[in-house]
Amino acid sequence: MVVSKEQELVNDVRDTIRNKVGWVPECCIPAEQDNMGEKEPPGEAGPPAPRRRLLLMQVLLGVVANMGGISAGANLGFSAVALPQMRHPNATLSVSADEASWIAGVAALATPVGCLLSGWLLDRLGRRAALLWQNVPALLGWLLIALPLDETLGRDHGLGAVYVGRILTGLATGMGSVPGTVYVAEVGLKELRGMLVTWTSIAISLGIVLVYVIGAVLPSWRLVAAVCGAFPLLTLVLVYAVVVESPVWLLGRGRVSEARAALARTRLARSPADVDDELAALVRERPPPPQRAADAAPAASGPRGLLRDLRRPECWKPLLIMNVFFLFQQLSGVFVVIFYAVDMVVEAGVDANPYYVTVMIGLARLLVTIVTGFLSNKVGRRPLAIISGAGMTVCMMALATHLLLQSGGLAGSGLLPGPWLPAAALVTFILASTLGFLTLPWAMIGEVFPARFRGVAGGFTTCSAYLYSFAVVKAHPGASHALERHGVFFFYGAMALLGTLFVALALPETQGRSLSDIGECFKGRGCGGRRRQLRQDAGEDEAAARLQPQTDKIAAELKSINGNDVIPSKI
Repeated sequence: MVVSKEQELVNDVRDTIRNKVGWVPECCIPAEQDNMGEKEPPGEAGPPAPRRRLLLMQVLLGVVANMGGISAGANLGFSAVALPQMRHPNATLSVSADEASWIAGVAALATPVGCLLSGWLLDRLGRRAALLWQNVPALLGWLLIALPLDETLGRDHGLGAVYVGRILTGLATGMGSVPGTVYVAEVGLKELRGMLVTWTSIAISLGIVLVYVIGAVLPSWRLVAAVCGAFPLLTLVLVYAVVVESPVWLLGRGRVSEARAALARTRLARSPADVDDELAALVRERPPPPQRAADAAPAASGPRGLLRDLRRPECWKPLLIMNVFFLFQQLSGVFVVIFYAVDMVVEAGVDANPYYVTVMIGLARLLVTIVTGFLSNKVGRRPLAIISGAGMTVCMMALATHLLLQSGGLAGSGLLPGPWLPAAALVTFILASTLGFLTLPWAMIGEVFPARFRGVAGGFTTCSAYLYSFAVVKAHPGASHALERHGVFFFYGAMALLGTLFVALALPETQGRSLSDIGECFKGRGCGGRRRQLRQDAGEDEAAARLQPQTDKIAAELKSINGNDVIPSKI
């Protein structure tokens, strides 16, 4: 029987532990696993959780971790509901056109700051803490907007409170852009991760639709803000009650016993010993934890550690790929259509009520976002991204050509298809973008970066994405005037084509692969599902050096808690 070098390494670790402590932990004994990551319980361990219960637990964690996206979506759509009422002459808080633009724009300026803050929270305080803290500024912001301070303190104070409230909700939107995706990527089963990581986009789309519906039902924008304040409050309570800390983050801090208990809870294990095999796999994926308390921060938290990580291909390659992916996402006009939905319906020459068309587009986007989550788990990220980019290119080029011919005096000649073409092209563009370019970059943030680098890289990438968005959205009115309508749409179509080519050439497939396999791909050890059968001896030496310093510590900790079936209710 031929024994692989990896198996030889595991055997050496097992023998070392046996010689030192006279006992071999479950995590060092390889076991056959089924397709859901469960294993047959050895010895006295209890039976594994039924598949249905395990799936329900994964769904529960995914829903609760991504509920912060509902408040973020409500923040994005709130100005569309509130500003028409504020600009009314008889409004209790009447605003000018300039003040209205600041109410709409100040939240977008605060969002990139929240993205950077989320990266710090993820690395320093943990995934669970980041999920909790993102709701605090959101709750305070919605309360400030809802309170009628202009009636008690005067108009200026009331308007200032709205500005501060919008800044806080924008900050919370940035803080909630990364933690949910990162958390479900780390605690989710490999077979479900492709679906779970898209739920942040689903939550944001749901939040936009909900604020539109609430605004249509309630007569006052203050009441709308008060109802929206219930979203972060409910999320805060559920995250505190349901979510446990990520085992991946705990292992990175050297807290092995807590990681073991947290992993057991996410897998509904009867005993922590039931997850020792999976824990061993996580240990092999992580670098050795710091040996001194002064070095307890993650490797990427300090400037030196960050620069050291940026020299590693598994860090700089995904950072570059994701930032370029987000750049093409914005240059192809995806967010422009969201922010200027009504205006773009008019610019495209759609012969229908633009507000009705916008509502229909929002509902269609939500539906396609949900479908994307399931398709991503079935067919993978790359095929969806390529199909999405190709569809966006065709739609924008068709719309631009139609407008060009229309401006050339062919509108009444009978040579143009008719008024249905602009509407069909615009709606199909939005649906095609939602299938890949709009949702997948946000979903992949939690997958492509190494655990030690995930927080800071995710925060930086989402910050860059919102800055790209701000620049493109701000430039759209001027570009429409300078290039005319057909010129702008031709530009968006060309950027969608270049983005599709980039995705086809550079974006790796992450569906159905473990986080460690994705890291190996960026190291150049095999992508697209193919892995090298023979590894370099240097790679084996590096793995051995990484695993050996942890062996004694893990063995001692697991031995001290072996046989203790009590799982903490909260980590």
